[in-house]
Amino acid sequence: MDIIIQLIGGLGIIASIISFQCKKHNSILLFRTLNEFIFAIQYFLLGAYTGMAMNLVGCVRNIIFTKQILQNKKTTITTIIFGFMFLLFGIFTWQGMKSILIIVAKVLSTIAYGNKNTTVVRGIIFVTCSSWLIYNYCVFSIAGVLCEAFTLISLIIGVIRLDVIPHLTKNK
Repeated sequence: MDIIIQLIGGLGIIASIISFQCKKHNSILLFRTLNEFIFAIQYFLLGAYTGMAMNLVGCVRNIIFTKQILQNKKTTITTIIFGFMFLLFGIFTWQGMKSILIIVAKVLSTIAYGNKNTTVVRGIIFVTCSSWLIYNYCVFSIAGVLCEAFTLISLIIGVIRLDVIPHLTKNK
């Protein structure tokens, strides 16, 4: 069963790596939603209920943000609402100090995903990945640790490929 739980996380790894190589906001959020849903299943099986709850709420958030941004609507109120939801769900599923990592990470990622500037999204998610990396270590999610490590590498590649290089070539 442990191997199956970690293999489920492997599917989440693939979705995460793909997400930050996307140019469009809605594509990033599509693959992030898939990643969060897959890991919600894994966290449930590991008994890591804060991670599970945060990811399920995150899936709903991502879907709403995708629609709002595609319609050029502001996301400020939605960001505040989901920030409170993450705080509330974090309190209800509290599993010690490690839960703080995920509450903060989800509030920050909500700010990121509510912003249609993909450079900002990648920058903030770099911080949240680090929090998830520590959380995954604490709940013994090997796939989660690997996912965050790969996501951090993918983020760095995405920042260089999509943000830094175009900026450098544009100024020449």
